[in-house]
This record gives sequence, C-alpha cells and structure tokens, in this order.
Amino acid sequence: MKKIFLIILLSFLTLYALPLPLFARTTPDDILREQRDVYNMRVKNYSPENQRKLAEFEQKIATMNKNQTDILEAKMVRQGEILNEYVFRQGIQERQADGITRNLSDPVENARYWITYAHEAVAYQAAKHYIFDLSGEANMKANVTSKINQLANDIDILAGKVDKSQKLVEALVSK
Repeated sequence: MKKIFLIILLSFLTLYALPLPLFARTTPDDILREQRDVYNMRVKNYSPENQRKLAEFEQKIATMNKNQTDILEAKMVRQGEILNEYVFRQGIQERQADGITRNLSDPVENARYWITYAHEAVAYQAAKHYIFDLSGEANMKANVTSKINQLANDIDILAGKVDKSQKLVEALVSK
C-alpha cells in the first residue's frame, strides 16, 4: 500500500513540479530569420566572387522592389486624395463603417474599399524580402533569375490591384 501511495505521490510531483515545455507561435520574422540562416550557411560555401555577385543581386532586387512600391504607394495616396476631394466637393456624407460590413453597391464606399485593399497590398509588398533559394554555384544564375521573375510577377499582380482602384476612382469622378 505504501509503495502504491509513494508511486502516485512521485507521479503527481513529477507532473506538477517540472515545468511544461513552452510552445511558441511561429511568426513571419521567425520564418524570414530561418530562411536567412539557411541562405547564409549555403552562401559560405560559394566563391568570394559569387558571394559578392549574390550580395549585389540581392541589393538590386531590394532596390527594384522599393522603387516599384514607392511609385505604387504614391499612386495610392493620390487616389485617396482624389476620392476625398470628390466626396468633399459633392457634399457626400459617408457612412461610418464598423470595419466589418460594407455596402459595395455604393460607388464611393466601393472605391474606398478598393483603394484601401490596394494600399494594404502595396505595404505588404514593400515589406517583402526576396531570399535566394540556392541550389549550388552552378545553378546560381537560375536561382537569381527565379527570384527576379517572382518579384516581377508580384509587382504585376500588385499593379493590377492599383489599376482596379484607379479605374473605380476615375469612373466615380467622371459621373
């Protein structure tokens, strides 16, 4: 009887006395840090010249992304200003949105929704980092080209969102 009581007591103490493992949530920063670590480990094995080239390409891609998102950001700000001026000149009273429900059949609210959507997409794109998926020095050109194509595709999709909001604002103002 004493042995059973002792086993139960030790089991109880073991469960509650030892700290439980903590499970952390994975954040986008964690993913980026992990990708960057893998990239840095692989690039160490590259020749110094190829390391320099990769650093230059990485900088050029970051600069291209910044330039394109700056241009699209300026368009989004301008669209917002145009819509605000239109609402002011027409004396339109906008409904105070609760952030959940929208009346997209209202042209002003629809245009404002698409401006916000595109503006958020621009901000998301501006925060993106393009890290090369290296598969060896022999494939370096293909790896770099792949990321450049990914950037171009992302910018094209983003430009489509900005164009859609632009067309809605133009259609509203031209009425």
